[in-house]
Parts: sequence; structure tokens; C-alpha cells
Amino acid sequence: MNIPRRLLLGLSIVVCSESLSRGDFPQFRGTGGAAKTIGNDIPLDWSETKNLAWKVPIPGTGWSQPIIIGDKLFVSSAVADKDLKPKNFANGVRTPQSMGLGGLTPPPKVNIQWQLHCFECQSGEKLWSTTICEGQPRYPVHPSNTYATETPAANDNGIVVFFGATGVVAGVNPNGEVRWKQELGVFPTTSGFGTGSSVAILNELAYVQHFTENSSSVIAFATETGEKKWTHERAKKGTSWASPIVWRNNLRTEVVVSGGELLESLDPQTGAVLWRLENVKAPTACSVASDSERIYFGGSDPMSKGPLFSLLAGADGDLSPEKKNGPFQGNAWIEKKAAPGMSSPVSTSRFVFVNDNNVLRVYDATNGKKVNERRIDGLSSIAASPIQVDDRILYLDEQGNAVLVNANESCEVVGQGKIEDTFWSTPAVANNAIYLRGLEHLYCIRKTP
Repeated sequence: MNIPRRLLLGLSIVVCSESLSRGDFPQFRGTGGAAKTIGNDIPLDWSETKNLAWKVPIPGTGWSQPIIIGDKLFVSSAVADKDLKPKNFANGVRTPQSMGLGGLTPPPKVNIQWQLHCFECQSGEKLWSTTICEGQPRYPVHPSNTYATETPAANDNGIVVFFGATGVVAGVNPNGEVRWKQELGVFPTTSGFGTGSSVAILNELAYVQHFTENSSSVIAFATETGEKKWTHERAKKGTSWASPIVWRNNLRTEVVVSGGELLESLDPQTGAVLWRLENVKAPTACSVASDSERIYFGGSDPMSKGPLFSLLAGADGDLSPEKKNGPFQGNAWIEKKAAPGMSSPVSTSRFVFVNDNNVLRVYDATNGKKVNERRIDGLSSIAASPIQVDDRILYLDEQGNAVLVNANESCEVVGQGKIEDTFWSTPAVANNAIYLRGLEHLYCIRKTP
């Protein structure tokens, strides 16, 4: 039976809205990695003395995002017997690793317990901690990175946590019991920068992207048993810190993985390649943005700025352009020198928002035309990725300055917040609250009397 495209689009919007309207924020950037949440009545301003519902310490260090399932919050960390606090941007770029000499840096001589923690969302009460694995790290990480940067993912079966520094993937029950473990191997990364690709989840499967200098695997695990359902090996190895996304578009659902000069779309159930796009500067430090019609992607680094690309849903086969970063099959538009760096773009379906050195640029999602460009006063370096909260977009800089801007071409600032801490972790939004993971504390921002 041939279902009209218009009806497919309507059905996809209904399904997506139902999943986004729940109180859960189950993986990096929320459901599917779409960076959207609806129906959350969050405050428009906050500080240490206003609308701060609670503040609690987190053992160890990590840049992984908190995830929310029902009334429980889960967050991972690396708990060491010596100080492993990461540096901020200003101090991190002064290190040898930022100059490409990280391969000469030895790993720290510390014992680490890689842990998962559970907190009660309403009160911040810590319910349990469990150790997934323990030992000394085999490889270094960048001084601004951590040994627990990968965000876990969760469903009704529990939590799937991945620590790239150990190569361990584990399934944990909601009560903290480790149900299963799988070991993927431990490998070096570009310039000793460490790892950072988060877990994605769809129904009963969790997807782990393990792209290092010596591995190129994407693996689907059964969340209940840990069974490997399928493995896909990329043709080229190479480190990527981008996280896989579950792209629910108006034609089908895909798992999109990225790094280096290659993006691939995989069938969620079988791992079969739906399409591949090589010879483009792909997201490696940030992740792909998506909506029901298109994905938006590109990569920039301190030495070069790549294009911002858009790809229409329904692509098939090898889409690679003959000329590097040139037009390709299924390409909706290309905007030169517009790709993001670490902070991922976000799409509202009507507009695409890209942060570039704290200059916010807004593009028409249908044709790539730039419709606004403005500097947001008061923001410093941004590593955390933005989240769309209903008709606003939340930005958080590393110094704890936050803004809410209207999710339209005006990008008018309609809310602001400030918490004294260092933030690289992306915010989570659920239960009418914003959950922030700082250097040492976890924060809940919620309307308070």
C-alpha cells in the first residue's frame, strides 16, 4: 500500500510529539538526540538565590549530560584517587595537547572507578551509586576533557552506560544493579584527546559509536540482555567525538553516525547502510541536527571552518560528491564557512541555529539563507549544545551564563540565568525543570515560591 507523503509527514509529527511530550530526557540532547522538548514550564530567569530548587555534589568528574527517566536522574562520572578536574577553554588551549602533541603525553597514574549515580529529581536526594569498572587509564585525555564524557541512555529496561576510556558498555537496572557488560577494547585517540561519543537509544536497542584511531565500529546492543544485535565497521578508522542520532524523519527512522569526512545512515534493526556520504567535512567534535524533513551538519576546528550542509530525507546509496565539500545527491543546500565547532546546531524545522564563537547565526531550514546574525551579550565560550524548549532555545556557556532566545528569526533574548560553576555538559530538560551538570555539582532550576 502506498501511503501519501503528506500523511506520512503527519504521522511522523504525531509520533515525534508523543515521544517528546513525556517527562523523560533519555539520552544526549533528549529523545533521539533531536535537541527538543515540549510542555516544560521552566523559569525565564534564575541564579544562586532564585529558582534554584536544589544543588548537590557529584562524586568525581565528567562532562556527560544528566538523563531523566520519570522521577529519576542518572549521571556518570570518573571517581579517582587524585584530582582529575578538567580545565576550562582558556587554560586548556595552553597545553601541549592543544598543539597536537597529546600523543607524547602519558596517561595519569591514578586509579579510577567509573561510576553511575542516581538522584531523585524532585529533591536531589542521592539514591545510589554503582561502579561499572575500575583501574588505571591506558591513554590520556585532553586537559579540558574528562574520563566520563559519554552520556548514558535509558529506557524502561534500565540504563546503558559507555566509558570510551575503558571500552566498557554496561546495562544497569533502575535500582543500580549491573545487569550485563560488554568490552569493546581500548584504543588511542587523535592527539590523546580522549573519547566522548554518547549512547543513542531506540525502543529495545542501544547504539554505541566507537570511533578511535584503531577502531571504527557501530554496535547495537539489546538493552535488556546486552546481546550484540549487529555490528557495522566503517571503511576508515579515525577518532570522532560526535554522538549518533536517531533520525525520525517523514519517511523512516535512521541511525546517523559521523566523523572525519564520512557520514553514514544505518537501518536501526539490521545495521544495513541506507546511505553514505564521503568527501565532506563531517561533524567530529559536535553532532548532527535533525527535523522531520532534513538533517544539518558540518564541522569546524581551530585551523579551518567547513560548510554547513543540509540533506533531505529519503537518500539512498552512495551520495559522495566528486569535489570535496561540493554538492551531492540529496543535498538541500550548502552554506560556506558556516559549520559549528563543539556546540551542535539545532533545528526547529523552520530555522537552523548555529553558534560560532558566541555569534548566533540563524538560517532558513528550507534554503539555507541566513536570516539573522547577532552576538548575545554576556555569553563566553560555549561547549554545551543548545536545547529547544517549546518555542525557545536554551544556551549555556562554560561560565554558567545562560540565555533563552525565541526560536525564530528574531532570536530575541527572553530569559537569562547565572550559576557560578564551570559547564561543558549539555543541559537536560524534563519535569518542568532544567538540570545542569557543573564541574562539581548538579543543579535543578525550577520555578520556586
